[in-house]
Amino acid sequence: MNDYSLRILYILNLEDMTGYGLSRKLYNSATGKNISNGALIPVLNRLLSDNFIDFSVRNGKKYYHLTEKGKKFVGNVLDLNEEVRDQAIFDAIDREFPYINVFTDVEDYTLLKNIIKDIGHPIIEIIRQAFYLGKKKDEEGIELIKTMMDELLERAKERNLRNNK
Repeated sequence: MNDYSLRILYILNLEDMTGYGLSRKLYNSATGKNISNGALIPVLNRLLSDNFIDFSVRNGKKYYHLTEKGKKFVGNVLDLNEEVRDQAIFDAIDREFPYINVFTDVEDYTLLKNIIKDIGHPIIEIIRQAFYLGKKKDEEGIELIKTMMDELLERAKERNLRNNK
């Protein structure tokens, strides 16, 4: 399965879309332009023949959507992506605190990894939402997220100061 196939499946996991809509969403980094119909149609045909997608006609336009097989495949890819992301967070901790398991006991190290596991996903989701707001040029929404994160960080610091007294 090529890069365009995966991207098409991901997009269709979010919403049904026409071929034109897909072509507007798919960017070709080699040319710096959106994917051409000449490149898109064979990928759609392959996904159709492999039963990952299907289409229905509405208002004279073909709307592509995921089949059950396509939904299951995307779900598996997203689950794998979450595992890879979690491992990347753990690896980042190891790089950021390379000697944490030397200078602290195993319980502290395990606690830190569990905390990252618990809060890593929501932090990444906040970044994802900020990205979507940025794509929509919603500066007010981005500023709201920044303000809330600053307030949350300040509250956590204050709580740590209180607990250390």
